[in-house]
Amino acid sequence: MYLKQHLQTHKDLYLILISWPIVGAILPVPAAIGWAVITFLLLLRTGAYSKILLALLTILLFSDSYLKPLSFASTAKIAVVVLLFLHIVTNFQKFKKYSNAPFISFAPFLVYILLTNFWAQDFFTAVQKTVSYGIMFFLAPLIYLKAHDDSKTCWKDIIMFYSVFLAAGLILYFISPEAGTLADRFRGLMGNPNGMGTLLTLVAVLFFIFYQRHKTFFLDRPSVIFFVVVFVISLLLCGSRTALFAILIFLGFTRIRYFSNFVTLGVFVILMFSYNYIMTMVPEIAASLGLSEYLRVETLDEGSGRVVAWAFAWEQVQNVFFTGGGFGYTEFLYKKYYTYLSVLGHEGNAHNSYLTLWLDTGLLGILLFAAGLIRIILRVVKTSAYALPVFYSFLFSANFESWLAASLNPFTSLLLVSLTLLSQGDVIPLDSATSEQPAEIKPEIQ
Repeated sequence: MYLKQHLQTHKDLYLILISWPIVGAILPVPAAIGWAVITFLLLLRTGAYSKILLALLTILLFSDSYLKPLSFASTAKIAVVVLLFLHIVTNFQKFKKYSNAPFISFAPFLVYILLTNFWAQDFFTAVQKTVSYGIMFFLAPLIYLKAHDDSKTCWKDIIMFYSVFLAAGLILYFISPEAGTLADRFRGLMGNPNGMGTLLTLVAVLFFIFYQRHKTFFLDRPSVIFFVVVFVISLLLCGSRTALFAILIFLGFTRIRYFSNFVTLGVFVILMFSYNYIMTMVPEIAASLGLSEYLRVETLDEGSGRVVAWAFAWEQVQNVFFTGGGFGYTEFLYKKYYTYLSVLGHEGNAHNSYLTLWLDTGLLGILLFAAGLIRIILRVVKTSAYALPVFYSFLFSANFESWLAASLNPFTSLLLVSLTLLSQGDVIPLDSATSEQPAEIKPEIQ
């Protein structure tokens, strides 16, 4: 059972990770930040890049949580990301052989968002956000590729790591339902149920990509069953409609991948434009299946406040249509008009990555972002039969949450890892531990 082997091999890492919330619970926030940074520095000194990657993913996950023992993480993650960036730059000889497809594809957009700082509402905040965005696009693919190169079981460890994280959230939920829920919906160790849903969407896609590459691992039934069980329970409890539909979209398009890319794109476009019509049929279908309460059909018309958020965002876009208001502008607007939006039934942000990017970077930024996305799609679709289903699920998810417009969240890093994996093709050499012989790389082209 690889789960047991994973825990034994990484017991030193898990001791460090467990110590973070413990220290956060008993010491002041500055002390907890210092402890997290010191222990991460010690991990960097070991050069165990698989463990370094998991530590990075952990601090990003913790930073999304509203639990008091994890309140240090929102500040500590900045130091961790900067330290990792400096480590890569000062040791670039180890990393220069890797092709950083996401960073190269989005380079024009990343340069442009730096320029938007000069007309941003808050220059200092905008600079922080734009620099962190660029740094994440730079380091996430490289640290994954280095981790995979150094430890051929890295992909297994990622699956097991998220299994452990989801299981920990479920344990918290059953021990303290109040801490593990928000508005009567499961959130586990995440900040809110929708964040849990976004995480599950990205993890599901990553799991599927790994499955296509390393199918013999899935003979290890106990480890796979453990992952599937904690995943399905988390998905059902969090009640995220967006996650459920995004995963269904992904699975559906993997079934029709043998059609041409043009056909699948057409189906996706039709699906997106007919989404509102489909939603009008959901209440009747849900009622017949006894799922009305679970799918919260009473909030479908308002989209849980999203319709208000989208209408407000589009109204504000007109004021900064071409150049945007700089990174952080969307956050500024929704804080400024918080009372007004609350009266209309909305609390939170724009709940749409594309509107957020438009508000922050304008039409020019949206076009450059789309160009980067198209560039990487054209790159990976030639080497992976599952590229378009992956993109469809991501694009759908990003239409209902603003995670794609931010960098230091638990989601963007997973997207970048997935894009990096897709850039390698569907078949890659496997580790000897799986008793498989290295396979010849033969990209499957649709």
